[in-house]
Amino acid sequence: MKKRFLLAAVVGVATGISAMAQSPVRVDGGNDGAILVPYSPLQVQPGSTMNKKGAVTEWYNFVNSSSNGGISYTSLSNASLFPDSTVKQLYGSTGGGVELGYAGLHNVGQVFDPKSFYYDQILSDYNEYTVDSIEIAFKYMHNIPGTVDTVDIRVYSGAGVRVGNLVDQNGNVIEPTAWIMYSRALEMGTGSTQNFQLLLDETDTGFAAYQGRTVGLNSPLLINGGELIAVSYRFIPGYAWNFGDTLQHDWDSPEPTNKLNHFIAWVLRDNSKTAEDSYNHGLSVRKFQRYGTTTSWDEEFIPGDAWNDFTEQVYCGFHISSPNVSAQSVNALGGTKVYPNPSNGNAELNIEYNMVNASDVTIELFDMQGRKVRTILNTNVEAGTYTATTNISDLQNGVYVYTITAGEQTTSGKVSVVK
Repeated sequence: MKKRFLLAAVVGVATGISAMAQSPVRVDGGNDGAILVPYSPLQVQPGSTMNKKGAVTEWYNFVNSSSNGGISYTSLSNASLFPDSTVKQLYGSTGGGVELGYAGLHNVGQVFDPKSFYYDQILSDYNEYTVDSIEIAFKYMHNIPGTVDTVDIRVYSGAGVRVGNLVDQNGNVIEPTAWIMYSRALEMGTGSTQNFQLLLDETDTGFAAYQGRTVGLNSPLLINGGELIAVSYRFIPGYAWNFGDTLQHDWDSPEPTNKLNHFIAWVLRDNSKTAEDSYNHGLSVRKFQRYGTTTSWDEEFIPGDAWNDFTEQVYCGFHISSPNVSAQSVNALGGTKVYPNPSNGNAELNIEYNMVNASDVTIELFDMQGRKVRTILNTNVEAGTYTATTNISDLQNGVYVYTITAGEQTTSGKVSVVK
């Protein structure tokens, strides 16, 4: 399923934070000077999946999982991170040489939500999990001897990740989204739970391909069921620079000036804006946010799904562990089967489940904004296989989440209603 939006404002709330409204603004990426190149998967994820007694320990990376699931990405070859926009980089080629432009990307990040269909192990709103490591990918060219640069990494959770809705210019809700706050004065994200630094010198040079770097958190971070985690990072040069200095150096005309150390984050775009009902998307701070005075994005990272013509992702992995079962790991309940899925015009939805032991069972249906649509079943059953049926003719088209709770165990899954 594909969708295209004319997206404008954000009306958002976060856990424990009151609602805030902003003036409508169209987020247009057509003039950001990005150079797109074909995407090729990066296989740098460390570790492996381990499932014991219903527990999940796994690396989650939305770019990898969704590209394997059929989403086609292109990379921003000039996603250079720099504190301001006084230095130049390559923006294109002309008949007489190259076209230079000022750096316009200052911070990037990614929101992580384990409830996407693209993941092998889907967690539900009821599953808490712990994050102990993250992974980013970048290119780096070290040109100034003796200098040490810094990648400042920040992690956000709980109230640090805002959740709200993208709306059009008429105030109509388009879809939910999530973002983090930004401070112009500090030139970085605010409200982080943890922050740490990755130091880069000449031994870290690698520009032919993106290199992955795994970083352990200061301490494992517990994310409660239904909450989100986000990461942002920025490049802090370990040297002084002047107006007009150049980052990229792979051209002859015009002659590069005062070649600087160069850091490119791996930022990718889905130009088809593939429908995705989870909160997995990139985050960024652009030049117009740093220096503009009227934009609605003065104090926020732009969510990757808020662009008119594409969805933006930042390559980022999250190593998580959860003591709860994932949506596919239903050992205590036995197996589950939901049909028809998608509904394809059928009026009834059937949820088949297998009980290993006698237990109280509750089956509920929620929309993607967490509102309970109905309770399908609430009773005590003996061991065996059962089918719960509910009429869905009154539901609007969209994706819904069903939950099955048996005793202290909960599992969930998604169903698409298509009429």
